[in-house]
Amino acid sequence: MSEAAVNALRYRPDFIDVNMGCPAPKVVKSGGGSALLKNPELAERIVEAVKSVSSVPVSAKFRIGWDENSKNHVAFAKALEAGGADFITVHGRTRAQMYAPPVDLAAIAEVKKSVRIPVIGNGDIYTPEEAKKMYDITGCDFIMIGRGALGNPWLFGQINEYLARGVLLPLPDAEEKMRMMLLHARKICEYKGEKIGVCETRKHALWYVKGIRGAAQLRNRFSTIRTLDELETLAEAVCGVK
Repeated sequence: MSEAAVNALRYRPDFIDVNMGCPAPKVVKSGGGSALLKNPELAERIVEAVKSVSSVPVSAKFRIGWDENSKNHVAFAKALEAGGADFITVHGRTRAQMYAPPVDLAAIAEVKKSVRIPVIGNGDIYTPEEAKKMYDITGCDFIMIGRGALGNPWLFGQINEYLARGVLLPLPDAEEKMRMMLLHARKICEYKGEKIGVCETRKHALWYVKGIRGAAQLRNRFSTIRTLDELETLAEAVCGVK
């Protein structure tokens, strides 16, 4: 992990985050991700190793336990703090829950009270109201948004406006969604090439069409696109966007 951190530093990151929360079977099987919840001593040593070579802040993200009967979020958070983590992110589910509701906000609040370093709350933030609820109940310093931003990059601005002024901004219409989807797709293709970029864009397109009239049929059509031209043609057919 320290060697990986040295390699990552070549790209001048703002910070290095160690993901100890991934529940994917192939990751857990190899001892990574959420498997570390069963070995807080090793998690602490990993943070120490990364911290020892890093010139930028080091953080770690984790879940609240392996399953309902082995929640150890407070002890795990303290181990990461002892290892030198500059801040931590808590996803309010156990590994056994995967992504099934509910998120345990009380557990995140317990972590916040138990450590001195900043705590980021994570889990099921899809609306400005849910963002405020996370802050209000957990007392966390920041929030992290994951799946809630898929197909909805407007969420960040909506949350900022709601927290600052209590105003709920209007949701984007179909035309704005298609315009953003095309911008997103072009950026992916610019970075990874059209062949890979279009393949990756398919899944993003499925999220962008959510809420648009005829979404089920649109998902089928977007899932078969092979070129950027096809995507642009389909987006134009949806609402005249080029």
